[in-house]
Amino acid sequence: MLDFLKALSVIESSKVFQDYQKKNTDAYLTNSLYIHEWQVNFYSKKTKLITSFMPGSKVRKKVLDGKSKEFPILNKSKIRVDMQKAIEISGRRSETAIIIIQMEGSIPVWNISIPTPSLKVINSKISAVSGEILENSEKNIIQLR
Repeated sequence: MLDFLKALSVIESSKVFQDYQKKNTDAYLTNSLYIHEWQVNFYSKKTKLITSFMPGSKVRKKVLDGKSKEFPILNKSKIRVDMQKAIEISGRRSETAIIIIQMEGSIPVWNISIPTPSLKVINSKISAVSGEILENSEKNIIQLR
């Protein structure tokens, strides 16, 4: 499993991303999602679009509508705790985990969600700066509506 900062480095060094950046000089890193592979998202205030990049043998991209919503800048320089460490801290392991790195307030936070066979979702939020567990919850999927 590729670490987030390594995945970001692969994307940022790709021709696909460099071409995107030349055309979208205002775009910034906003968040990232991991479900079997990284989807790293950049937002442009000018176009109101989110462009997602996926690393791999060839970097791929797709464009999503930002729905005129502004997204916070993900400050990668504040990330001190990597995804593997966050998973260890959460005490949860699963092949079906949904992992997000995003800003909450002024800090980057790992948001780890794991669906269970009993139709529940176990969620842990962990500071990517300190490794502190900010929140642990378990909710029935029906309650999430």
